[in-house]
Amino acid sequence: MRTVIFILILFFFLTGFIFAQESSLRAQLKQGLSYKPVQSDTVIDIPSDQDAELCEIKLSDDKRGLIIFNPQKNTLRIFSDANGDGRVDQWSYFQNGVEVYRDIDSNGNGKADQYRWLNNAGTRWGIDADEDKVIDYWKEISAEEVSREIVLALAKNDSDRFLRVVLNEAELKELALGESLNNSVTKKIAAIKTGFAEAVQSVALKDGNAVEWYQLNAILPGVVPSNDLSRRKDLIVYENAMAAAGDGEKTVQITIGTLVKISDNNWRVIDLPKIYDENQLSYTFILPAAAQGSSAPASNDVVGLMNEYQEIQLQIPKLPADQRPAKHKEVIGRIIQIIAKVSTEEERENWIRQLADTIMAATSRNEFPEGSEQMEALFKTVSNSDNEELAAYVRSQQIMTDYYLSMQTGGDDMRAYSKWLENLENMATEFEKTEAGIEGMMQLAVYREMSARSTEEPLKWYSKVAQLAAGKPLGEKAKGAIRRLTATGKEIPFQTTDVSGKPFDIAALKGKLVLLCFWDVSTLPSLALIKPVVDKFTEAGLQPISVNLDTDPQTMKTSVTKAALSWTQLYSPGGSDSSIAVYWGISIPPYMILYGKDGKIIQPRIQSADELQQVLNEVTK
Repeated sequence: MRTVIFILILFFFLTGFIFAQESSLRAQLKQGLSYKPVQSDTVIDIPSDQDAELCEIKLSDDKRGLIIFNPQKNTLRIFSDANGDGRVDQWSYFQNGVEVYRDIDSNGNGKADQYRWLNNAGTRWGIDADEDKVIDYWKEISAEEVSREIVLALAKNDSDRFLRVVLNEAELKELALGESLNNSVTKKIAAIKTGFAEAVQSVALKDGNAVEWYQLNAILPGVVPSNDLSRRKDLIVYENAMAAAGDGEKTVQITIGTLVKISDNNWRVIDLPKIYDENQLSYTFILPAAAQGSSAPASNDVVGLMNEYQEIQLQIPKLPADQRPAKHKEVIGRIIQIIAKVSTEEERENWIRQLADTIMAATSRNEFPEGSEQMEALFKTVSNSDNEELAAYVRSQQIMTDYYLSMQTGGDDMRAYSKWLENLENMATEFEKTEAGIEGMMQLAVYREMSARSTEEPLKWYSKVAQLAAGKPLGEKAKGAIRRLTATGKEIPFQTTDVSGKPFDIAALKGKLVLLCFWDVSTLPSLALIKPVVDKFTEAGLQPISVNLDTDPQTMKTSVTKAALSWTQLYSPGGSDSSIAVYWGISIPPYMILYGKDGKIIQPRIQSADELQQVLNEVTK
């Protein structure tokens, strides 16, 4: 009876209606199945009328959500109360038992203000600050999905949609390109703002409603290394990227130009799109080898194989699911032929990396059951060479391929996760001096820190990263984590600026109990639980300091407004790569650090409202 009552209460917040006590679970089930994603361009499972009669609904194990299952016992929907305030704030939708889309209400007003695509539906994470069901900006979007947004914007003549994936002034400033490049890119962005209508006419997609995006066509991204005189970090770009699309009549290639990575899984474009023309290519950051005097252009055989490789890739999205594995195998075959024919070792290495990426990507989409065998064969080949960096990279992709396959076979998810961690540790140990090995160590350190109370294991891996990547961004991040995890009983200095630019020094607050609370827009639900605990102890002299870790200033401003915090607000752009995050070695917020009145750290590792409550009870009793 209590379960039924809870379900009725939960659906009251879902629907906005009060249900009578005699309302049946069947009515609740029907109501739940009627819900659709706010953003409609996602394929989800919708049962037939006949199957809907056989669907089931039950309360989640934590008693904070409802789960709807189809007759095959696959999950269809989950409606949950993520922050524990008694209201539904996450609406999750599934395809083939896998979550592909989630609407999120981060401020508890009953309206979705964030939209996330997950698993095989993509990686997009859109923010809707004014809750009008239109994405205002992208918190995360991959290069592939940027190209998709451009195609659909052209098809619908939607300039706002296009401009959301264009590099803006604030993002350009964060890239710190230096005067010459900055001026060049600024001119490109200015032309974009006035030239979209002309781009729509020149591309001239035949039927906007029938247009389909197929894929991003770009061989490999390039790295423009950082230097002390301009950029603060390496610049990762695609030059002359293209998007393949169908317009109802034929497949077209659209040049989208230069794509630049502005943060983890977040890309922007800086060119107007146009129909592909090999005689009208342009470059922003990296000139092609031929333009730099190369005397070894690609052979006709290689060019032919590359064209075949791209043509086969274009066919895959249009095929039935059971025909896709064979086509992926054809793509892999073409890449192997290219590897055998390229003229330089550098090209060979790049194509081997492309091969590893291609196998992993096909496997992640549940379209290539042979992924594990293919990756094993590839790893055996490269492990026999002298290129340890390449072997480590392939091994890291092999580990992810095996993990995806384990998750797809319907086995124990925790066992698959544990096996992934075990494989990651073995890889990081075997290839400890390679870039992939060091990145694997950092992943291990973060996961171990999040999952265990002891600091021994995470400190072991952070120390290795700090030593092996000394002077590099990852090494500095590891040093920050070590600083934090070993800070108990120490006076750790901390100087920065608040959001208004005013200097902040933790030493000035000596004599007060000070809480540093690190958070970002994705953790607003957790912050909503932390805030009442903080408010409870302010009378006991607790001084809370908000440290926002959002990637860009606009997201930060929106987040702070939604959080409605009256605390001192600190901010440094760059998200998990910001100067503040690096100093403290923080990768996954929310995170809290408590300073005592004597200026020494009492607890450097608080991750939840419950932990904070426990620590403050001890300190203030």
